[in-house]
Amino acid sequence: GELIQKFVRFLPRVEVTCTVHPITKGTLRFHIQLDPIFDWSGRFHGGAEGFWLWVEDCDNDRTYHNEYILFSRRNHPESTALELVIPVFDPLPQQYFIRIVSDSWVGCEALIPVSFRHILLDGLSSPTYHTSLFDLTPLPIKALSDPDYEQLYERRFDVFNPIQTQLFHILYHSDSPVL
Repeated sequence: GELIQKFVRFLPRVEVTCTVHPITKGTLRFHIQLDPIFDWSGRFHGGAEGFWLWVEDCDNDRTYHNEYILFSRRNHPESTALELVIPVFDPLPQQYFIRIVSDSWVGCEALIPVSFRHILLDGLSSPTYHTSLFDLTPLPIKALSDPDYEQLYERRFDVFNPIQTQLFHILYHSDSPVL
């Protein structure tokens, strides 16, 4: 039995985890994590093991994304992360499926449901999502606190516009991404 278990662990399998976030009413962002959960053998897998990944609708008659994923012997067992933008249509389906299929091993595949029950699309604008603009007092260019920088703008304007004012602190005083 132990020998059989050893060979079963060589069968290529991939564990898939997915989180979904709405971008707009018509698009979702899928963050997919792929973890190879098999023992590597140069004899059976060679230098690389390929898989096909599809994102399908619940009726399996539409494919919204396909991609070839390659796990190499050198990087095994490192995981692979994918960021996908996938369309959705009204009415919102209950789920999509992620299908992952080995390119060379028959029967080594998985079908993972991705539920949309927790997704709230109400309140999102279409075609794009935007942040509301606060009613702030315009920030003077003196907020730059650097005469060289202030000199660059003093001939053009005295205060920042409402968008610049709202974003000034995070853009000027941090390295945080704003998108």
